[in-house]
Amino acid sequence: MDESIVDAQVVGATQYRGDVPDEFYYMAIAGLGVSLAGFGGIIAALDRRPAANSPVAAWRIRNIAFTGFSLTFTGFGTVALYAVTSGDLTITVRAASLLLAAADLLWLRFETARGPAWTSEGQRRVAIATAVALTVATLSNVAYGASGFLQVLLLAHLGSPVSIFFNTVRDATSGE
Repeated sequence: MDESIVDAQVVGATQYRGDVPDEFYYMAIAGLGVSLAGFGGIIAALDRRPAANSPVAAWRIRNIAFTGFSLTFTGFGTVALYAVTSGDLTITVRAASLLLAAADLLWLRFETARGPAWTSEGQRRVAIATAVALTVATLSNVAYGASGFLQVLLLAHLGSPVSIFFNTVRDATSGE
């Protein structure tokens, strides 16, 4: 068998160029995203209020699932985009950053309105300021296209579900 045929695996119409640099990291973030989405059940179990009377619990479950799936799609999407862009890492990172920024903008648009889900106005403002800062940083990486910066951004996006889970545990154990 001709060795050049074995060395150049053909996938569809493009030649396979190898693994995405730091592919394990992106896949691990995607796996964490799926795990985070599952934490919605834990949050529901920890909330002692009836579900119908708990807009805070509903908001927490919805947001932890949204963030988890956003990270999952961005992590897996980065690996898939690398193949679609024929191994162009800069374009891949820019597109993945755009995907993450789109999720941030959706969150800002639909989840930050005043309402019973927010226990205080100060908490809502801090969440909005944090989300705006993350969105600006993520959009800057659309222009810059740095893989390392995308990795830091993905890690920073884990802060929201961590704080949601922390607040849920704090609320569940208060008064004990």
